[in-house]
Amino acid sequence: MFFQWIFGREHYKASYGTSAWESFKKLRSNLWFRTFPAFDTSKWGLPSIGLRAQAVKVLPFNKQRMGSDPLLVRQTVPFKEAVNLVRHSVESIGTADGIDIEMVKFELVGERYSLLFFPFYCYALKGSKGKSMLLVDALSHKVIKGTVDVDEIKGNPVGDKIPYRPLRFLPFTCPNCGRDFPLKPHAKIHVCESCAQAWQEQGGEYVSVPYRVAAADDSSGVSWKYLPFWRLTAAIKSGQAQYRTLKEFFELFPLPRVMDGDALKKRNICFYVPAFRIRDVRAVDKFAAQLTRKQPQFTETAFSGNEQDVLYDVWLSMKDAKEMAYVLLYSMTNKDHKKTKDIVRDAELHFVNARLLWLPFMEKGIYLRESQTDFALQKNAIELD
Repeated sequence: MFFQWIFGREHYKASYGTSAWESFKKLRSNLWFRTFPAFDTSKWGLPSIGLRAQAVKVLPFNKQRMGSDPLLVRQTVPFKEAVNLVRHSVESIGTADGIDIEMVKFELVGERYSLLFFPFYCYALKGSKGKSMLLVDALSHKVIKGTVDVDEIKGNPVGDKIPYRPLRFLPFTCPNCGRDFPLKPHAKIHVCESCAQAWQEQGGEYVSVPYRVAAADDSSGVSWKYLPFWRLTAAIKSGQAQYRTLKEFFELFPLPRVMDGDALKKRNICFYVPAFRIRDVRAVDKFAAQLTRKQPQFTETAFSGNEQDVLYDVWLSMKDAKEMAYVLLYSMTNKDHKKTKDIVRDAELHFVNARLLWLPFMEKGIYLRESQTDFALQKNAIELD
């Protein structure tokens, strides 16, 4: 997922021919794919494979299954260079007349890199002018007009050097009680509906994940919907400046109320990153930024809800949550607050603790309202089923 916050100034014509400007901030977010050759294409005439890898059926690499005839082109673009190519492509941003860009911050969340081998037919041709090779894309059947020599490919086989292992399958059941997990195979962490334990696949087996649940109020007869959040305790560092306590945090992100400064000095900074599945990124981002600015304190317990209460599965890993924390940092930054923008421009987050926390929400009309803060989240902004 690609996130980009843009801060700047937009100039416009005011009354009587004068000019004026106002600050703005915009959030871009979308699913992002990039596929590019991992070999030298100067002789192939192949700048891109011309399709998304997600559009074709992809199988695990298996040299025995491919047979003895296929020739594998040597990979010449190292992984580190591939990552740099990806990051460079997302850093670029177009400009428009009357727009001054002050700061652009982006995050790629949930990156997955794969080395893919796509099939081509190679025809060795002999003519009066010597030997040449014709390349045909085995997926689209398009002819690729390259100048590579067939002997050049035969001299660089690398098939035996590429490691692979057969697929392993885990039963989609709770290791503790044996009950089937809810059928959401892409969730990162699964909560058993029987024993309420949370599990994450790691290294080919299930590992127990400790978590806590925020206590709901005493409303009787209410069925609570518990949505998962990663609560990340972090310090904000920018140059020589460090922000470790809530008193320092509220210097960057002030709230319109008087607070006990001595008490704030004793509390750490926490980011509340949504870990549930999202439909409307902007709506959920606004809610999470509001919750993080509030810095609420919850009474935490083990899950002991009734049959109507539901713990929803986790779709965001801890690693991805730490990247999303930067998005929240920019989301909380006021477009007109120069001090905050100067700090955030080069800020780094140093995480000291992470906890998976489920917060109780009550359904009220088209909204879900968090029990303690009463902050509202539209139901159609998230995916509960």
